Amino acid sequence: MFLKNLLKYKDAKNIVFKKLDELIHNNYKRINIIDSWNKISFEDIVAPENLPMFDKSAMDGYALIAKDTFGASENNPIILNLVEEGNLIQNNECMKVSTGMAIPNGANAVVMKEYCIEGDSFVEVRKGVYPYENVSKIGEDVNKGEIIIKKGEIITPYHIALLSSLGIKDIKVYDINVGIISTGDELVDLNDIKDTKDIEELKKKGNIINSNTPMLYSLIKEMGFTPKVYGPVEDNKEKIKNTLLKAIMENDVVITTGGTSVGDRDYTIEAIKEIGDLLLHGVQIRPGKPFGFGVHNLNNRGVPIYILSGYPVALAVQFELFFRSYFRPRKSLYLPLNRNIPSTLGRVDMARVSIINRDNKTYVEPLRISGSGVISSIKRADGYIIIDENIEGYEKGDYVKVYLF
Repeated sequence: MFLKNLLKYKDAKNIVFKKLDELIHNNYKRINIIDSWNKISFEDIVAPENLPMFDKSAMDGYALIAKDTFGASENNPIILNLVEEGNLIQNNECMKVSTGMAIPNGANAVVMKEYCIEGDSFVEVRKGVYPYENVSKIGEDVNKGEIIIKKGEIITPYHIALLSSLGIKDIKVYDINVGIISTGDELVDLNDIKDTKDIEELKKKGNIINSNTPMLYSLIKEMGFTPKVYGPVEDNKEKIKNTLLKAIMENDVVITTGGTSVGDRDYTIEAIKEIGDLLLHGVQIRPGKPFGFGVHNLNNRGVPIYILSGYPVALAVQFELFFRSYFRPRKSLYLPLNRNIPSTLGRVDMARVSIINRDNKTYVEPLRISGSGVISSIKRADGYIIIDENIEGYEKGDYVKVYLF
C-alpha cells in the first residue's frame, strides 16, 4: 500500500469535524427521560426551577426558630409550644416535620427528634441548633437557570434523577443512524459458521470471519446511536457502489471497512469518488494511515462517509479519533510511564497502554505489540495515549495523558 500526500492528523480532524458540524446539527429526537440513559444530550439543559424548590427539612424532628433553642441542653431543656395546624411558626413555637417536608413559614432550623421529648402540647428541646441547621435551603442543590447537563454530555441514571426532581419529562438527544458496510472477498459472515467443518473449510480457502462489523455495531450502540448492517460486500465496484447508495438513502452516516488502500482490488475509494466527494484519503497516524472521508449530497442532505481500514486495530483507532471523539470524548488522566516509548517525527502515534500498580504507585505501561490486526491488543488495553507528530516519543517517568476506555 502506498498513499501520497498524507494529511497531518490535526488537519484531517478539522476537515472531518467541521463537516460534521454542518451535517449533524439537526439530527436529534425528543425522548422521555426514562429512555435517555447512555444517550448524548443534543443541547444544554437549563434548570427551570430551584432545587430544592422550597426550604425543606433534612431530618425528622421539629421546625422552629433557632434562637429559641440557644442554651438548651440535657440539664437545661427549653420548652416550646407544639403547633399542630397551620403553616406559621412564631417565637417559642415548633412544629413536627419529617425529612423532605417544607418547613413552615417563620421557622429557620430543625432540631432532630432524638434531642426532643414531646408532650401533649409542648416539646422539650435538649440541644440547641443554629440557623438553617438540618435545613436544605431553596436552590442549595441547583439554582434556577443553571446548566445542569451540557451539550454532548452522556446521560447517566443520576442525570435522570436530577431531571425528574426538576419536573423535566423529556429531552433532546442525538439521533444518528449509522450504516455499516464491510467489503472484501475474503470475509465470511459469522452467522454462516455453523460448526467446526465450516472453520476447517474457511482455513483451507484462506478466508477470515468478519469481526469488524460486530465490533462497529457494538461501538455505535455504546454511543447511543442506531447501527444498521449492510453486507459484507464482495470486491466489486458496482456492488459496493449500489450498497453505498442504499445505505446513504437510509442513514445519517455511513461507515465502510476495507478497500482503503491503493491495491488492484480496493474498490471502495473508487466507488465513493463516483457517487460523491472524497475529501481526504491518507493521514499521518499509526495505526490507521489509510483513513478516508467523503460526503454524498442527497436531496440537499449531506451524508458523511467514513472509509475505515479492514484491519481491526487500525479501524478502531480511526473510529476513535475521527468519529467517537466528536460526539463522546474519552475521560483522561495523567500518569507516569514505566518505560520508554519511541515514536517518529512527522507522524501521530496512538499507543495502546495498560495501567499497572507497582510499589504502591500507578504507572502506564505501553503494550508490546505491533500490527494493525492484533485484536487482543485492544482488549488488553485500559486506554491509549496520543504521541504528537512533533515528539520523538516519551521517556520512562514522563507523565502522559491517558484516554481511558
